[in-house]
Amino acid sequence: MPSALASLALLAAMASAGMQSLRRARAGLSPLEIVAYGAPLGIVVSSLVILVLACAFGLSAGLAAAVGAGALACAWVLAARGEPRQDERRPGRVLTPIALLVLGMLALRWAVLWSGALTRGSSGLTVGFTNLFGDWAQHLGDTTSFAFGRNFPPTHPRLPGLPFSYHYLTSITAAAMVVLGLDPIRALPLQSFVLSVLVLLGVFAFARRLTGSSDVAALAACLFFLGGGFGWWLPLAQVFREPGGLAAFLHHPWSQTVQEAANFRWQNVYFALIGPQRSCLYGFPLGLLSLTLLLEGIARKALGVFVGAGIVAGLLPFAHLGTFLSLVLIVPAVALLFPSRGWIAFGAVWVAVATPQILLQQGGGTGALHAMRWQVGWIAPPDSWGWFWLKNLGAFLPALGLALLDRDLLAPQVRRFLAGFMPVFVLANLVSFQPWDWDNTKVLVWWYLASCVLVAAVLAKLWREVPHWPARATIGVVLATMLGAGVLQNVDQLMGNDRHPLLTAEEVALAERVRKETEPRAIFAVGIQSNHPVPVLAGRRVMMSYPGWLWSQGFDYAERERDLRAILALAPDATERMARYHVDYVVIGPTEKETLGADLAAYRARYPVVIESESYAIFDVRAPRPR
Repeated sequence: MPSALASLALLAAMASAGMQSLRRARAGLSPLEIVAYGAPLGIVVSSLVILVLACAFGLSAGLAAAVGAGALACAWVLAARGEPRQDERRPGRVLTPIALLVLGMLALRWAVLWSGALTRGSSGLTVGFTNLFGDWAQHLGDTTSFAFGRNFPPTHPRLPGLPFSYHYLTSITAAAMVVLGLDPIRALPLQSFVLSVLVLLGVFAFARRLTGSSDVAALAACLFFLGGGFGWWLPLAQVFREPGGLAAFLHHPWSQTVQEAANFRWQNVYFALIGPQRSCLYGFPLGLLSLTLLLEGIARKALGVFVGAGIVAGLLPFAHLGTFLSLVLIVPAVALLFPSRGWIAFGAVWVAVATPQILLQQGGGTGALHAMRWQVGWIAPPDSWGWFWLKNLGAFLPALGLALLDRDLLAPQVRRFLAGFMPVFVLANLVSFQPWDWDNTKVLVWWYLASCVLVAAVLAKLWREVPHWPARATIGVVLATMLGAGVLQNVDQLMGNDRHPLLTAEEVALAERVRKETEPRAIFAVGIQSNHPVPVLAGRRVMMSYPGWLWSQGFDYAERERDLRAILALAPDATERMARYHVDYVVIGPTEKETLGADLAAYRARYPVVIESESYAIFDVRAPRPR
């Protein structure tokens, strides 16, 4: 408990500096926007400070505490300067009962979700839903490499010697929480819950600014965080199609495997992106703040607000490359719709702040963007393009069309602003921006957010203008079809059907021993499964890890994999290959033997065992036994 309180105090201190900075900026932000955007802004900037100082002095509890104290001091100085001039109140600034209910229920749902996201028991470490298994092994590894592996200045923990080429700032923050005493298994869920609530407030505040209504904004948030297409029909059809279908549905109402087999590929935003891909927790608030400042700058013709938007957008490379790319696609369209000299200032500041980060992060290369290619229709096949999107979005798609045709739905400026998001949908259906084509969802989600605002507005307008109960019942049914997939996925997760083992109890114990008994900066040759205990929980760098991550980040790992196989098999030139990659330890466990041809007997004859468990043996390869 003390370590959790210390971590929360650190987050609060960092957040306070960001909130006070926005309060003093006089950028036309509401109190809710100052909290929703200012808190993540302060955490991001403070985490960048931690990163810089850790490169010079190493990451420690004292350094984390000092940065927290510095952020708190900045907040105090800004607050002591008195209250800035208050902007006039705008419509919809009061939180209605409906809005409070929606915000409270989503926050409560995520409190339950993250309390069981990572669970350590007698059987080992389990994760709370499928996409956590795929992504959090990497995020745990990044965090522990900073907290336990002294990976400063950062290099790729799964390809030592190469640039990190990934947005790892959320892991820097989590590592600061770990050095304050919080176990990584608790640090990541705690951080994710806090930032998820801030993302929720940010989406709500953004929609409220655009629509002028708290109730419409609450509906937009529901659509964004719970939305889905016709995928809910698959489990319900089972009820009518198969004997015992109802019992099966009540036991297991959602299966992502079944959904993907039927080519339902537009997954629930929270379970697919925000929850597992932790960098979204920083990217979304910064993106929303930058766009909000641009909208305010357009309305007020204020050059300083454009500059502020450029500074915020420039912070994105280490925070979230997906949001950075999304702004690259959105901003030109918005600029064409709202000509202004302010765009020159915005672009100049954005480039000046972001470019050094990108060069440092990508090591001068293009990273995953080198795989950008034409892919007309995106991932629609074997479905036709139109049918793919209709079934993946359901009634949401015709409702969006109705909203786009309604010239009186929103204020003209807001309609034009949201129109600037629409080209993203076209581009993402023509071009794949990264090696894994599904990653286009990282930019499509911004089109979807704008579309949720439009759809919420058109549903609310229909509700107001057609007061008869048959019409309102129809609107309710249509809304239920839009939310059904997300609700079923949440229910299934709450029932515990989507839990997966990440590490066995033996592997958790092995990682703890490696952490205590080996040098922090040692390099290990290990198996290439995503959930190997050494890179995931021990915080040690490995010669090579899961190929799926490396490929999606733009790395060619073929030669390194050949060398790894030769090392594990103790080939005649294995010693030279170990020296090439500065390997200190070799781990031989079930995966190394079964899939990579590791020769356990040869290693026992040649090298001393330094750590051993029932299934694993770790060899120190720096000092072979005399022959």
